[in-house]
Amino acid sequence: MMYTDRSGLEVFAPGSTHLRDYAQSVAALIATIAESEDRDEISVFRDLAASDRDLIRFRAPEADGDGSIDLIRGVDLVQQSKDAVLAAACSTVSAQRFFRSGSNARATEYLETVKLGQTEHGSFVVTLYSPVPPSLDDGKQKEFWPELESEPFGRKVTRTLVMAMDALLDAVAEVGRGSDIEAFERVVSSGVSANLCSAVSKFISDGEGLDFSLSWARTRPTPESRFRRLFSQSDAEILSEAARILKDRQPFKNEVLSGYITGLNREIAPTQGRVKLRTWVEGSPRSVTVELPAQLYSRAIEAHDSKAEVQIEGDLEFRGQRWHLVSPRNLEIKEERDD
Repeated sequence: MMYTDRSGLEVFAPGSTHLRDYAQSVAALIATIAESEDRDEISVFRDLAASDRDLIRFRAPEADGDGSIDLIRGVDLVQQSKDAVLAAACSTVSAQRFFRSGSNARATEYLETVKLGQTEHGSFVVTLYSPVPPSLDDGKQKEFWPELESEPFGRKVTRTLVMAMDALLDAVAEVGRGSDIEAFERVVSSGVSANLCSAVSKFISDGEGLDFSLSWARTRPTPESRFRRLFSQSDAEILSEAARILKDRQPFKNEVLSGYITGLNREIAPTQGRVKLRTWVEGSPRSVTVELPAQLYSRAIEAHDSKAEVQIEGDLEFRGQRWHLVSPRNLEIKEERDD
């Protein structure tokens, strides 16, 4: 059997394992591919052995020559690789700036199907196997990517991860040319999120860089065999700051806040008033601005005068460096507080 890649390289694969020189022929084939793609032979062999799965690699470029790394850092790199794939899975379901832990059941279910492979010699590499079903079409359109929505979920995730990693590098480059957070806002639809930025930033810091690659399953053909992008140590700080801002900008729907009214202002309109609510947001004490209709504002005045704790529901947003509760509803006075 003969295979040809886009560069014109032709390799012949033995058609039967019963041939006397089968092992030598396969070894020569692997060596040819490795030389053509400037890769080591072990990684090429693993790609071929995992032909029914998309193979994801997060490589720490500055690991020791024998592939070892500090235990704590190694555990962290595995965690960060998992977080990056989970972020891509969440964005596959619904692209947004930030995802709360455990908020996306479909993404969590997918992650349970991903397998952790062995590391590879010469560097510390987190290898992840993402299963995909084989393609059942005739393969005549393999020079084109299928519509993303027509793909099985596992392949949607790996394609989203590739798009997002590519978009991350573009956004970082834009910031280097003087752009601001809007460079990252523009690529949220491509799978970029605060979660992904944070995971990649931490991997870069712990691994002293990141060499990311993805080899596509041979059983579901793609226009390209492998995707690869390199991140430098200088990218970590930009990605960390992008993660912080994207997280702050993500609205939280149907939040229930408990706290105390610390400020009143009825000058905004005759039928409504503005209050300051001292509460907790993401585990930290925060002052949240809430614009209330007349009936709820009267109740807020009562709670303020009696120093009683309140509970209120709404959509939490971060605007103009401040937290706001939008569409407030169900304001309840929980209890009075003794002076």
